[in-house]
Parts: sequence; C-alpha cells; structure tokens
Amino acid sequence: MDSPMIVEVGMAEMKMSDSPHVLVTRGLGSCIGIAMYDPIKKIGGLAHAMLPCFATAKLKSNPAKFVDSVIPMMIEEFKKKGTVLRNLKAKIFGGAHMFSSIPVNSPFNIGVKNIKAAHALLDNSSIKIIAEDTGGNYGRTIFFDLETGKVKVKTIFFGEKEL
Repeated sequence: MDSPMIVEVGMAEMKMSDSPHVLVTRGLGSCIGIAMYDPIKKIGGLAHAMLPCFATAKLKSNPAKFVDSVIPMMIEEFKKKGTVLRNLKAKIFGGAHMFSSIPVNSPFNIGVKNIKAAHALLDNSSIKIIAEDTGGNYGRTIFFDLETGKVKVKTIFFGEKEL
C-alpha cells in the first residue's frame, strides 16, 4: 500500500478528506483542534479553531476561525458526503492555557472558552466526544489517520500518545 498522504490544516482552517489520508494540524495552543470521523465511510474533518464565538467577532470573514461556526460547517460537509450523522464521532485537542500572565479563571483564558464551546456545540449536535486531550499549558500537534480514526498527539515535553 502507498504511504498515506498528509493534508495540512492551518490555523483557522477546516479540511475534509478520506482514507488513506492523514489530516495534520500543528501548534495547537489555546486554539482547539476538532476531529470528526465517520468510521463507516472512513472520512474525516479536522478544524483548527482559534476563538469560541463567531457572533462577538469584529472580523467575520472566516467561519473556520470560530468553534461555534466551524462545527456546523463540518457537519454540513459530512451531510454532503452522505454521512449518517449518528455515525459521527468527535475528538478534541488543545485549549491550553498558554499565557501565565493571564489567570486561569480569567475571562481572557481563551483555551477554556474554546473547550467549553466545543463541548456545547458537539453536545447540541448529538455528536459524541470519544476522546479528548485538552487543557494544560503546552502546545500540541495532531495527526488524524483517516484509515483508523486514531489521532496521534505530539508534544514537546510530554512525548506522544494515540487516542
């Protein structure tokens, strides 16, 4: 079998692909990586959302930048590809507290807000979060294998793990 093709997902982007591709996003700090997978069709989507809420943003040119607009966008893409929504599974990553000058319980702690927004939106959409690696104070790079649905999480200080 050929080696899988890497599909890079940049900050404030969302991409979809199918097996045998691997979706990769790098440098998830306070941003949140949302991986959704249809295990029947072996298709997946990965978003690298920066902020929790589209409505409060000054610049509204990129819905992939926001948790609450990128998740519905992903769901629509899955529907277009014929996914039965009850088959969708989600995994979330990131949402770290990257700036020690901002108190953890501060309203400016974007990481926590991103995690809460992802939980709320996925819950409201009846999409089960089956794995999560969020919080902390360190960045993550994730590799989402669309053949298996597994996500490899790499960090500088804590090595790597598979979820």
